[in-house]
Amino acid sequence: MIKKQLSILFLIFGFCVYSQNNSAKIDSLKTIVATSKNPEEKADALNHIVDEYFDLSKDSAEFYINKTLKFTENKKALENIHIHGLLKYAQLYIVKGDYETSATYYDKAWTILKNEYNYDLYTKYYGDLGVLSFYKGDFKTALQNFEKALQLAEEDNNEEDQLRFLNNKALAMSYLGKAEPSLKVHKKAIELAEKLNDSTSLGKSFNNIGLIYEDMKEYEKALEFYLEALEIKKNGKSKVDVANSLFNVAGMYKEIGEKNNDTLLYAKAEKHYKLAIEKSEEIDYGKVILFSKTGMAQLATVRNKPLKAIKIYESVVEAAKKANDNQTLRVTYLNLGVNHLKINNLKQAEVYLLKAEPLIVEAENPSDMASVFKNLSVLYKTTNNVAKALEYFEKQYEVEKKLSNNSLKDKISEFEVKYETEKKEKEILLQRADIAEKELNLNRKNTQLFGLGILAIIIAILGYLLFNQQKLKNAQLKKEGELKEALVKIETQNRLQEQRLRISRDLHDNIGAQLTFIISSIDNLKYGFKINNDKLTSKLSSISDFTKDTIYELRDTIWAMNKSEISLEDLQARVSNFVDKASVSANKTSFNFNIDQSLSNDLQFSSVTGMNIYRIIQEAINNAIKYAQASTINVEIKKQENSILFAVTDDGVGFNSNEIEAGNGLNNIKKRAADINADIVIDSAVKQGTTVKLKV
Repeated sequence: MIKKQLSILFLIFGFCVYSQNNSAKIDSLKTIVATSKNPEEKADALNHIVDEYFDLSKDSAEFYINKTLKFTENKKALENIHIHGLLKYAQLYIVKGDYETSATYYDKAWTILKNEYNYDLYTKYYGDLGVLSFYKGDFKTALQNFEKALQLAEEDNNEEDQLRFLNNKALAMSYLGKAEPSLKVHKKAIELAEKLNDSTSLGKSFNNIGLIYEDMKEYEKALEFYLEALEIKKNGKSKVDVANSLFNVAGMYKEIGEKNNDTLLYAKAEKHYKLAIEKSEEIDYGKVILFSKTGMAQLATVRNKPLKAIKIYESVVEAAKKANDNQTLRVTYLNLGVNHLKINNLKQAEVYLLKAEPLIVEAENPSDMASVFKNLSVLYKTTNNVAKALEYFEKQYEVEKKLSNNSLKDKISEFEVKYETEKKEKEILLQRADIAEKELNLNRKNTQLFGLGILAIIIAILGYLLFNQQKLKNAQLKKEGELKEALVKIETQNRLQEQRLRISRDLHDNIGAQLTFIISSIDNLKYGFKINNDKLTSKLSSISDFTKDTIYELRDTIWAMNKSEISLEDLQARVSNFVDKASVSANKTSFNFNIDQSLSNDLQFSSVTGMNIYRIIQEAINNAIKYAQASTINVEIKKQENSILFAVTDDGVGFNSNEIEAGNGLNNIKKRAADINADIVIDSAVKQGTTVKLKV
């Protein structure tokens, strides 16, 4: 029974700012918000963030709308941005299905907006208010608002806005049963879309013509348009449009399946309804969720499962009431009545049909009016109430007579033929002009053709020979160049490796030996001279321990320098050795080291990157041992999307990052991560431990 409600899903909202959703742009705008001292610049950046997030994340969009409204409140210079924020909030609540809250924000916006004309804000106000009226089922008011917006766009000569409002106006007219004038508006929209080379709007126009086919019960033809629209939407960025298209396609599969009693098409319909619900839940798109559930109930009805249909419809009623969605509510009441009539529950059938009648009559939707009158006539005939049965039969007859489906079918066919004829006439005129021009040149070219042909053959042969010779020469030069480049590269790498090995040998032989000598000298001082001063002995032990640690650090550096690349397996072994050593020195702390087995051991890092990763893990473990008083320290290496995550987690005392000043350890970790272009996150809370995450 949901016929024309399909079309509201292709109404077009207005936008004052058009943008591409990308994280780089959002980050740039957030930087402006955080750093700008200019109120206008800051407010404009907030405004743009709202537009960027609107299709990407409704929660983030709502957060920044509130931030925009709070920042611009009671500031005359920022009044237009404040109004835009109110209109975006109203639009957000339309998508959520909360029409009453949406209406209050439109009222708030108009209270300020009416005092001073602004084209962008006025057209957005009237255009989006028309969408709200449409979703509430008030098609007459929707049409009035679309016409006001269209008039402003025509006065401003803004053809892009004209195209948007022409599409919406045509849709509203078709809902009010004005199919023939609706076709004229569609034709105008199509011509304008072709002029602007706007394929998306062109698709919407033809989709809406498909809706007229649906109203004529030409479901196969309508399905062609809907499937084409779905493909267009899949290539776009709007999940709202995809959800709408999925719902429309599901409806047509259901109708054609019912017409042909085809269970395969019923299955396709159910699949697309579920996909529409799934996509709508991702973006909290309440309208399509309700519509799709209603479609599932209709599917149960045509499958002769009235009890299942009734159960689904009853679950829709409360949600529709909460959203003040009279359009869904009247269709739900109508279908509840139809299903109760099927199981001969006449009392409940009468209750629901009589609830549906005033809502449907008020909406002036001819198709639904004919349906409710027909079912009431059948109901009263069954209960032997002849007078009422006749009354509703006559009402049904009058409405169906006005629908004039046969006439409409002729009009739509005539429109298609006329549109295609105009296109073909243009093509024929272009072809004729082209033929005439060719004929003028033909005779002149014929006289030159023979001579030019011979000349062309000679030139072609010479050219071919020269081309082959040059091709061979270029190939030889290319190979020589590649060989020279490879030799230079190999030579450079060899020199670099030799230099690295020489430096590492010098570090080992000179500095390593000197550090070992220092340790030996300190031990000789302690034991050879029998020093009895405890403080001095402690100091010498401290110097000795520090020197030993320096030797270990030096060995790690030499290890990295001896390799042009460090494999994940090398790094794993190095970290494992360090963890073992740490577990011995911190015997009250237990250590866990886990590595994702799906990671390839052959994965290579540059020596600089590998060394910095090792140092960050080393620093994080040392910090946990020294300061955290942790009983457990976990070291983990795993795959995360297209990166590798190195994490060190402890269950120690933690700290408040806002209250402490970062020491050398934390600063070194951050600097090393920055040096290798890696992401570092340090999460800590008092008494909740600390986690250091390095994403490479």
